[in-house]
Amino acid sequence: MKHRSLKKMLGATLTALAALALTAAPAAAKPAALAPDAEAQLDVMASSGVIAKELNALYRTWDFILNNGSEERTHYVFYAAVTDLDRNGRLELLISRHFLNNDLLYYASDDVSEEQWDGLKYLCENYPGEIYGAAYEISADKTSLEPLEINSGEEFPDFTRLHIKGRKTDGHLIYYVDTQRMPRDESRTSATDRYDIIHEAQTIWLDAGVMGSGTLARSEGTAGVHGDKVEPFYTSMKLIGTDKDIDPYGKEADKFRRKYMDGGRRVSFTAWNELEQDTRAALASSWQGWSYEK
Repeated sequence: MKHRSLKKMLGATLTALAALALTAAPAAAKPAALAPDAEAQLDVMASSGVIAKELNALYRTWDFILNNGSEERTHYVFYAAVTDLDRNGRLELLISRHFLNNDLLYYASDDVSEEQWDGLKYLCENYPGEIYGAAYEISADKTSLEPLEINSGEEFPDFTRLHIKGRKTDGHLIYYVDTQRMPRDESRTSATDRYDIIHEAQTIWLDAGVMGSGTLARSEGTAGVHGDKVEPFYTSMKLIGTDKDIDPYGKEADKFRRKYMDGGRRVSFTAWNELEQDTRAALASSWQGWSYEK
């Protein structure tokens, strides 16, 4: 087995997160004038104490993982994004919490190549084992940051994979999220060629201070790692609304993806280490990546 210390894993994770943040936030589109006082709202958001609370929780979680002796198999990080989902001019702060399933790295053989190691690490970081989160919105008088109620169903959406193109449906702006996970297999005791993964096509919307979330489709399959490349292959796909099983690579699945998952750019998010270094600047950078796309 190739064991690596939490300190080394953390350093590698920070490097990957910096690259991930760059690829997840393409050319920044300037926010429209629906929030002309965005700078003042960002000041409120940065001074609210929410990010400080998340950072404290992060370090407490790391201590818990270390005390349990599971630092080689589990890691925890969080991300934040600034949005205006309901386009009411009051900014939201989305928090996405990722528990990484690092069993792939823990059980990797001692002679695994650096290239293969990078591929395994990419799979762990981009397919978290568990995903949770929280959301906040600037208050009506714009003096505080208030928590939003979230009705998320069985699986919490991964806010870092939120497509920023909102679509009007039944009077609501609906946003699409493609959440991908790699749940831990408790029976695993050695390395393998492929790893179980899950993909969920989800939606979120915000109305009157309540965020809703639903799942449109769920796919299951495996991912293989070839060098530093990850190759997912899905073996099943279910349309949740009709409880219908379809071929993940058939015409019906292609039609579904074109209709629901072609959402354009994803939200611009920022990682915990950037937030710790300069909370206000990190939040402002995320907001600059937002746009009111139709």
